[in-house]
Amino acid sequence: MTGCAPLIAAAIDFGTTFSGYAFSFRHDYDRDPLKISSNSWIAGGGSLMSQKTPSTLLLDSDKKFHSFGYDAENKYSELTENENHHGWLYFKRFKMLLHNNNVLRRSTMIQDVNGVSMPAMTIFSMAIRYLREHLLETLHRQMDGFDEDMIRWVLTVPAIWSDGAKQFMREAAKDAGIQNHQLTLALEPEAASLYCMKQPMTKLATVDKKTSYVEFEIGTKYMVIDIGGGTVDITIHQILPGKKIREIQAASGGSYGGTNVDSKFNQFLVKLFGNDVLTELKNECMQDYLDLFRDFEIKKRTIKPTSEGRINFRLPYLLMEIYKKTTEEELTESLANSSFSKTVVVRGDKMLVDVSVCKDFFKDACEGIVKSAEQALQTAKEVDISKILLVGGFSESQMIQTAIRDKFQGITVVSTADAGLAVLKGAVLFGHEPDTIKSRVMKFSYGVEANEPYDPDIHPDIYKFWQTPKSRWMCRHCFDSFVKAGDEVEVGSTITNNYGPEEKDATEGIGIYASTQDPKFITDSSCSRLGAIYIKMPNGGWPLDASLQVEMKFGGTEFTVTITDEWFGDSYTDSFDFLEK
Repeated sequence: MTGCAPLIAAAIDFGTTFSGYAFSFRHDYDRDPLKISSNSWIAGGGSLMSQKTPSTLLLDSDKKFHSFGYDAENKYSELTENENHHGWLYFKRFKMLLHNNNVLRRSTMIQDVNGVSMPAMTIFSMAIRYLREHLLETLHRQMDGFDEDMIRWVLTVPAIWSDGAKQFMREAAKDAGIQNHQLTLALEPEAASLYCMKQPMTKLATVDKKTSYVEFEIGTKYMVIDIGGGTVDITIHQILPGKKIREIQAASGGSYGGTNVDSKFNQFLVKLFGNDVLTELKNECMQDYLDLFRDFEIKKRTIKPTSEGRINFRLPYLLMEIYKKTTEEELTESLANSSFSKTVVVRGDKMLVDVSVCKDFFKDACEGIVKSAEQALQTAKEVDISKILLVGGFSESQMIQTAIRDKFQGITVVSTADAGLAVLKGAVLFGHEPDTIKSRVMKFSYGVEANEPYDPDIHPDIYKFWQTPKSRWMCRHCFDSFVKAGDEVEVGSTITNNYGPEEKDATEGIGIYASTQDPKFITDSSCSRLGAIYIKMPNGGWPLDASLQVEMKFGGTEFTVTITDEWFGDSYTDSFDFLEK
């Protein structure tokens, strides 16, 4: 599948807050690359249509899959209202586990909203399986004689994720029924870039008070800031002839997405009502609890730096009752004696919040995004960046747009009309033509453990040993790098080095290492062992002039090493297990 053009490219964008899928047929792509189909999800009571659905998963009391997205939210709300939710498991916004967890294992556990644990791999697989099967049902309705072998699946992942997190998603997808040879991982900022490059000029507009339309010409160097629900990915790209994309700088970023603002709103509610009151509301009527945050999600998108006055939130009547029962005081009375006396007013079922309070919810996210972008520009090898491209659902916030525009006044800030779908639809394009990405910048130095002729000026005595066959002093545990962190490498390129084999290569294996630095020795604190390749030693050992050829393949989303025993012709290939045992 990876070596030929697929008949169908299907992408799953599994997000922190919202998820969705999209696809296109090859014949449509050849005529119009932007003819991409996506599903419309029905929210709430059917009054809202959305092209993405919440990343929420519901299991029944037997821990079997029940529903995903809006269906999961609505069902769990119904269960809590009728006191039938006990034993059911409800998971939400669980993707951030892969960003926040430095030590990922296949056995890593994840907790639902009530603290019940399940294997994270199981939960991720269930979510991906649901989206896969929903997509397949859609395709079966549209196409006679459809077969899943016709599909190249694309799964989006943040560019700042570790190799372990990417492998976790690949294995979860395999458990969900997607075959490895049909699956490609797409880095989210790259997918967004592809989508925007295909846009007509009128679809890309500057983010300022006086809108103008822009075009990305050959040679343009630009920063991509992909602002999703959980993470922010920042990369620097250049447009090459043939509309190819070159990565100038490796991805950076952090957890400054839309959930950061949601967290601040939640902290505000806790200060206002108390954690016990909110927990009770959640237990008695999950629907009211969800509606509180759905209301905020809508208001969040309308808040601007120029907004004045107060923001109107609807308060559930039950919340007011629980507050009075718990505190033995009316909310209006409590407010009058609190720090919110001048900024929050409650009238009936309405809560009027001074807009300055709501703007503060965005402060940490805005500062984090701007600081990360500033650092990326400061460390960029090529600084003539002419544009900043904003993509991702949270990039549509004018609070975010203004913070970026004000900080980088000499650079044109650009966005597309459907920034929230840029990654998803770009992933479909990537499925049709993954070779559009010309080069990537290495996040790590990769190398092997090697012996070097001993030099007292650079090698410590502790690693010194006598190599009897060649009668010379050597230094062991040296890090011999194939590429260094920050190197730009063409996608699919290979680098080859040769080494003399020794007996321990058969028993201990040839160690493959990665580092965030450019270390001299594998014992450096920045080094981590990715794995080892074990080779077969011939009877009687190798002759003195025997040679092992080590070939590393870089630039893609997969990292592979091939070792060839040139004396005997044996070849060994391995891809590495980035998940902890």
